[in-house]
Amino acid sequence: MNKKDNPIRVYAIVSQIGFLVVVPLVVFIWGGGWLIEKFSLPDFLMVVFVLAGIITMISGTGTYIMKLIKMYDTDKKEDYKLYSDPKDNDYYDDKG
Repeated sequence: MNKKDNPIRVYAIVSQIGFLVVVPLVVFIWGGGWLIEKFSLPDFLMVVFVLAGIITMISGTGTYIMKLIKMYDTDKKEDYKLYSDPKDNDYYDDKG
């Protein structure tokens, strides 16, 4: 069994994505509501806090998913070498 295919590891990765989606929204909504109430700020600032939570959620989740793609990428890309001159535009064989 491959180390990356361990079911517990897969569960940990999926739960991490769930945290990255839920926690920023909850923190910004709860924290924004608390700040608005505590300092008597205008209510329209709640929209700013919600948008900040959404941006943080998208940024964190996107970064984590990109790391996962790099970690689980099994496609071994090889550096292909040119064996001919790049200026050679002869695409067809001159057999005939």
